[in-house]
Amino acid sequence: MIRARALCASGRSALNALARDLKSNSRLVQASSANARTNSSFDFETVGAVRRRLGELERRVDSALEIADVKGLKMRFESLDERSSAGDLWEDANKARVVMAELAGVREELDAARAFEEHVSDAKTALELAEVGESDNEMSEMLCEAMASVEALDEALEQWELRRLLGGKYDALGAVVQIYAGAGGLDAQDWTEMLERMYIGWCEKRGYGVRVTERQEGEGGGLKTATLEVDGRHAYGYLSSEKGTHRLVRQSPFNKDAARQTSFAAVDVIPLLQDEDEVKVPEGDLEITTMRSSGAGGQNVNKLETAVRIKHVPTGISVKAEEHRTQALNRQAAMLRIKAKLTALAEEARVADIAELRGDIVKAEWGQQIRNYVLHPYKMVKDVRTGVETSDVTRVLNGGLDEYMNGYLRWKASKNESE
Repeated sequence: MIRARALCASGRSALNALARDLKSNSRLVQASSANARTNSSFDFETVGAVRRRLGELERRVDSALEIADVKGLKMRFESLDERSSAGDLWEDANKARVVMAELAGVREELDAARAFEEHVSDAKTALELAEVGESDNEMSEMLCEAMASVEALDEALEQWELRRLLGGKYDALGAVVQIYAGAGGLDAQDWTEMLERMYIGWCEKRGYGVRVTERQEGEGGGLKTATLEVDGRHAYGYLSSEKGTHRLVRQSPFNKDAARQTSFAAVDVIPLLQDEDEVKVPEGDLEITTMRSSGAGGQNVNKLETAVRIKHVPTGISVKAEEHRTQALNRQAAMLRIKAKLTALAEEARVADIAELRGDIVKAEWGQQIRNYVLHPYKMVKDVRTGVETSDVTRVLNGGLDEYMNGYLRWKASKNESE
């Protein structure tokens, strides 16, 4: 009940919306105010409506718990918890990471199942108290708490159902996000820097760790390229929705006439692999070169050839690592990235021959965009794949991407089912 009281404000808003719907169907009388209602029949009919909605959500909960197999999850958690406590676990760091990641995932599923049951219990208790309330104010307060629990349950189910769509082999891993300026000159470079800020903002909102591992400034301003390393559960699963060309339309701040300008940037996303041996790539297919780092400097940086670039010759795909102070560490980082990129492309293309993947590279040009960001002559951000759109471009550019990512996951699932 304490949690329901904490959510009472949102519950009251939802309750008012429900009341308006019921009123429009001539099932309720006019409410005297948003917070206190003087007609008892109003509240009793609203109790019925809330109870019916709770019943619908309970059926979804039953289905979710059946799919999750709570009994099996508890057994799996006990087994993993025992393994995580073993004294020799960290003798093999890679195996330890796998165990701890799986343990975190099972714990998350069990926490979700417990939350479902608690929200249902809170809503039922509040509804029972509302039906025996001695005054209109008391009844209204209990209804508010019941609706808050129903709304919280609905949101928890929504998040659980979305996580079920993140079932890909690498979806639970972290991610490497690479942004490249495309057509549009200086505006495209500025757009690349805006996208960098947008993704950093999204990571911060979700509590993910994020760091810039490569950043090449453009001539005159902005960025030619930027690489972000994102650490967080399901980071790759969510961020994979961003792979593609992003198109910006606005009045150019670099044009003295403030002319309307269209610019493009490409975003590529690969999983953040932890084990270099997870993917096998023949050494003969790789071309490795070293160079001086373009970083801010240091005892060795910019003086020794610590940066490493690796090119996969059959496909022409290349990556670069320069964030570490030694060539050995940068080589290791670059190997993980090239393998992750090849793995992600092979996974998407569903082919065994990696040499066929060249055609899957993102092109930052007209006709290739996955999302349009229009700042002039009107404001709109629209995903061309899913149809999700909003006029609140400021929120999106500040990292408000959840609506687009969730829409992509549903669109992808629907597309896979139709195939």
